[in-house]
Amino acid sequence: MEQSSRHFLIYRFSALGDVAIAAPLIKYYASNNPNDRFTIVTQAKLSPLFKGVDNLHVYAVETKKQHKGLMGLWRLSRELLRLKPTHVADIHSVLRTHILRKYHLLSGLKYQIIDKGREEKKILTKDKDKRVYQLKTSMARYEDVLVRLGLDNLSFSDKKFPLSRKQKIESSHKFVVGIAPFAKHKGKEWPADKMEKLIEKLSLTSNIDICLFGGGKREEEIFDSWCSKYKNVTSYAGKLSFEMELEHISQLDLMLCMDSANMHFASALGVPVISIWGATHPFLGFYGWNQDLSMAVQLDLECRPCSVFGNRDCYRGDYACLNGIKPQVVFDKILEFFK
Repeated sequence: MEQSSRHFLIYRFSALGDVAIAAPLIKYYASNNPNDRFTIVTQAKLSPLFKGVDNLHVYAVETKKQHKGLMGLWRLSRELLRLKPTHVADIHSVLRTHILRKYHLLSGLKYQIIDKGREEKKILTKDKDKRVYQLKTSMARYEDVLVRLGLDNLSFSDKKFPLSRKQKIESSHKFVVGIAPFAKHKGKEWPADKMEKLIEKLSLTSNIDICLFGGGKREEEIFDSWCSKYKNVTSYAGKLSFEMELEHISQLDLMLCMDSANMHFASALGVPVISIWGATHPFLGFYGWNQDLSMAVQLDLECRPCSVFGNRDCYRGDYACLNGIKPQVVFDKILEFFK
């Protein structure tokens, strides 16, 4: 078979959740184009998300070290050109990737840049009438970039794949529920006291084990407190490498999380997710890939969504979108899933 000369560079330096959204898409396109080469330029620690495809490689970007600042980006641009790419898919579209494009201006590379749909998202969060409707998903926007570069449209972002539902053959076997209760912004995080009440109820359910995922000193202290109070609760915070954390997530029967990176890690691994939504909304395009929308827990409030990323302060001051979600509702959702 004739060897293709195409080599696709794909830029997505961060954030964790966005890279996780891109991972299954890029792996699918690489595996379906075995005569092409694909290189994802991202953080080294995220390499495990892209394992398993021979013609897909990770090039580690170090924006806080050797690739920092204008000279660092110039160094990165020279390193990338030595890989002999032919096409660049910028699915990040930030200042750093724009500077890289300027450095590569005379290199003859074919470039395509993501349309993030900022105006559409702004309208959806600012519209006083709050006519909420589904926007194009992030994965579909990533796929658009690859197709515009000349790859055949595989419509991956529209496909539905079976999620892993592990069969519990013996009654003594327990379901394993992962819980990732934290998020980067307050507008996306269900209050910890409500999550604790849910964990208390789950711990009294004989056939459920709970695994806690998170990171940072605050999370570890809260998790240790919950583990000491309730049975069948294990904390993995601060105890696993990223690769081992993904391995543990892949073994879950269900993940419960916020609109956060863990939702996208679980989705990329084919694990069913129940997600809790506050200031943000699944229709903004960041819902877990391949997940059933009925698994989202959210309140129908006239002020939702008020933020694309959950980083705005609640103008009401009460975060009703999150405080109004009762632990019993989430508990019932979990039991309903396992039925």
